[in-house]
Amino acid sequence: MSSSPINNTAVASTPREIWEQCPEPDPAFQTSIEPYAPFASDLPEETSTTQAVVTAKPKSFTVLSASELLARVLPVMISILGNGIIVMGQLISILGQGGTGKSRFVMQLAIFQVLGRDFVGFKTHPKPLKHLFIGTENSIHRQQSELRKMTAGFTDQERELLGQYLFFHVVEGIDDAFINLGSPEIVQKWQLTLEQIQPDCVFVDPFGEVVIGDINKDADVRHTLRELTRICRRHNHDTAIIVVHHARTGRGNIAQAVGYDRGNFGLGSKALYSGVRSQLNLAPADPDDSSRIVLSCGKSNDTKPFKPMGLKLNETTMTYEVDSMFDVDAWLADVEGTQRGQAASVADAVRAVQAGSIRYADIVKAVVDDTACSPATAKRRIKEAVHGGYLRKRTNGDYVTAKPLPTPAAHTVSLQKVSNSVSP
Repeated sequence: MSSSPINNTAVASTPREIWEQCPEPDPAFQTSIEPYAPFASDLPEETSTTQAVVTAKPKSFTVLSASELLARVLPVMISILGNGIIVMGQLISILGQGGTGKSRFVMQLAIFQVLGRDFVGFKTHPKPLKHLFIGTENSIHRQQSELRKMTAGFTDQERELLGQYLFFHVVEGIDDAFINLGSPEIVQKWQLTLEQIQPDCVFVDPFGEVVIGDINKDADVRHTLRELTRICRRHNHDTAIIVVHHARTGRGNIAQAVGYDRGNFGLGSKALYSGVRSQLNLAPADPDDSSRIVLSCGKSNDTKPFKPMGLKLNETTMTYEVDSMFDVDAWLADVEGTQRGQAASVADAVRAVQAGSIRYADIVKAVVDDTACSPATAKRRIKEAVHGGYLRKRTNGDYVTAKPLPTPAAHTVSLQKVSNSVSP
C-alpha cells in the first residue's frame, strides 16, 4: 500500500507568517512618486492613464467670493463620534504603542455606532453607518475571537444589524496579505472592494502597510494620504477614513500622548499629523496591567479637545469602559518620573506598615503623604516590598512586615535590586 508524500511545509495562518513565506524584496527596487492621474476606468477606452497625465488640461482651484461663501448652503456636518471628534468626510488617525488595543478600540467603535450606543462616554451617530476594516494587523482567528466576545450578549436582531453594516478584510491567502498602495494591482483590489461594499467609514490598520515609500519622509506620507483619500472617496465623497498607526515607544514618548508634545506621539513623518482633522492617542496606563489604557485627544480641528481619560478593558465582553477612578495627573507624574517631589522607596512602604497602616489604601495614602509621590508610585513601591519579602499580605487583606529592612550600608543596593526586578 503506497503512502502519500508528507508535506512538511507549515501552513501560514497569520499575516506575519504569510509575509515571511514571501521571497525577499529586490534591493535594487526604488519607489518613486507617480504624477497625479485619474483612475483608468474613468477615462475613455482609447485613452491610457499615461496619455491623460500628459494631455489633460489643468483646472484652476475652486474659488468663491466672500458673498458667494456667505450665501453658500452647506450640508450639515455628520459626527460619527461625539460632537466633531470623528466626522464624515474627514481623515482621522488613531495612534498607540503596540499592545494598547488599537484594533480592538476601533472595532468596538464601529460596533457601538451601528447599534447607536455611546462609546467611551461619547454619543455616536444614531443611524447605522457601513464600516469596512482593511488591514493585515490581525489574523482571522483574532478577529473572529474578539468579535464573538464583543457580541456574545447581543440579541439576534443586533447581530443581524451588524451583519448588514460591519465588514472585515481577512487574510486567508497570499493575495490578501498585501495592501500597499504602491502597487497598481493592489490599488485595483482596493477599488473593487470599495465598490463592492460602498462603506461610509473605512478603517486602515495599520497605516504603515499602505504607505508608498518611506514612512519617515513627509513627501511619501503626503502622497500616500492623497492616494488613499482619492481611492476611498471615489464612490462617496463623504467617506470617513480612519487610519490606525503605531506610536513611538519608551517612557518619554508615552508621556507625549498628552500635553504640548501630543503632536509628536506618532511614529515616522509628522505629515500624518498635519493631514488629519482629528487624532486620538492611546497609551498604556499601567505597565503591569495591559487592560488599562489612556485615551487623549491628540488633535481636534472640528471641536474642542476633550480631556484625557482612563479606559479599562472588560475582559468578558472585550470592550472598553471609562475608568472613573483614573488619575491623569498621577499617571503623567509616574510616566515622566517627576513624582511631584522626592521619589518614594520600598522602605517608605515598610515604615508605613510599621506605623500602623495595614490596609492597602491606608498604606498608599501614608506613603503619598510622607513623600509627596504619586499614588501610582506608592502602589508600585508596595508591590516591590511584597516581591522583595519585606511585606506580606494576609488572607484578610491586611499587610504585615515579613523581614527587616537591610542595614544602612546595604540599604541602597538591596532595595535597588528589588526595584529593578519588578519595575518595567
